[in-house]
Parts: sequence; C-alpha cells; structure tokens
Amino acid sequence: MNVTTVECESWADFKIRIISDLFPASSFQKGRFLFRGQGGESWKLASTFDRWYADNEGLPAYKVTVANSILEGFIRECEQEDLPPNVRNDRMMMLSLGQHHGLPTRLLDWSESPYVAAFFAFSGHIRHGNRTESNVAIWVLDSTHYIWNDDSGCSIVNVPSFGNERIRNQHGKFTYLQNHARSIEDYVAQREGNESALRKYLVPVDETGSAMADLDAMGLSHSRIYPGLAGNAKSSEVRAILAMRAENR
Repeated sequence: MNVTTVECESWADFKIRIISDLFPASSFQKGRFLFRGQGGESWKLASTFDRWYADNEGLPAYKVTVANSILEGFIRECEQEDLPPNVRNDRMMMLSLGQHHGLPTRLLDWSESPYVAAFFAFSGHIRHGNRTESNVAIWVLDSTHYIWNDDSGCSIVNVPSFGNERIRNQHGKFTYLQNHARSIEDYVAQREGNESALRKYLVPVDETGSAMADLDAMGLSHSRIYPGLAGNAKSSEVRAILAMRAENR
C-alpha cells in the first residue's frame, strides 16, 4: 500500500516517536506534516463523498462526474440564498460551505497538530470504535511530497472556515481527492515508491484513558474544539464513557 506503519508500544512511546521520527535533526515545524486521527487502524482515509458513493454502489468510472454534479446541484439550490458574491462565485468556497452543512464532498480534514489528531483518534474510538480494534491510528502526511497536487489527482487546500471555530481550533487543512481512487491510501498506492508520502502510527486502545487525560490537560476536549452546546454534549458523553470503563476494570 506504499504506507509506512509504525507500531507504538504506548501513548508515551507515541509522543516521543512522533517528534523524533519526523524531525530527527530539529524541533517541531508546524505545517511540515499534516495529521489525522482515526478510531481504528482499519478505518480508511475516505471522505464523506467516497463513503457515500461506495454505499450507493457507484461505478468508479463515474465518481468524478457524480462528485462534480453534486456540487453543481448544491450551487443551483443556493441561488436564492443570501450569499456574498465572493463565496457564490468561488467553487472551493461553495464546496467548503456545502461540507460545513452536510454535503458529501471529497474534502478530508487534517490537522497541523499531532495531538489534535490523537484526540480525534481516541475520542473517535470511544464514541464509534469497534471493540475488536486493537489500535487507534494517527496518520501523517508529508505536505512537501510531490504527489500532493492537482495534476496528480489530490491536492492540499486551505478551506475557509465561514466562522466555524472547529476548523480554526483544530489547526485544519484538507486533502481534496479528484480522481477515481476510493481513499487517500488508494491514491498513494497508485504511485510506486512513495512510502514517505504517508505514514500510520498505531497506538494501543488500552492507552485510551491515559491518553485522553493527558490531552485534556493540554486543553484538548470536544467543548474546546466544538465551542457551544454541541461540543459540551460530546464532551459529556466521552467523559461518561471513560468513567464507566474505569469502573468496570
């Protein structure tokens, strides 16, 4: 799959290796790598559209056409909405607006912080993870690698937040997949010898309690990343699940 996999023994091991592996001769450099956390090691790096398309048994040959038609349809539906001209006339802004309001798009969100990614990995496991999964996954994308561009079929983009504090708080950027690949891993796998473009760090799910406590001390919680009632609700849910699991040990 042209993906380098790194198995960490513990949360403490991950914290050491994620910096020493990526920056062996220097300190952390924001933006050099992008990070994404997933609640299970088997979870694909697939966007909402790619999952939606697979669920609806779409044929690979028509994927790009259907993705474009969904965006075009959303733009037409928004003709009567009171949108600023700079938003209405910019396809990427309309794509971002649609994503923010539930439109299936081929945008996949990443963070410039490995700890934000780790938070989403462990909280994702708590809320949606399969108990058969042994590890969460923190993916690492080398933003300087030559395969991340429009001509190759997948670019890294900055998406306007439209006042969405979550995007700002998670230090976010996005990959925008524009070919027939089913996921970011499949896109990388199409290109030989690109192991350095994508890595996957695995951390045991048994480390969830200590990792979430550590991340909480760093100020990373749903109530901070999702300001408002929705974030407070998710944060309360996660804390309750962690407390129940602690009592059952």
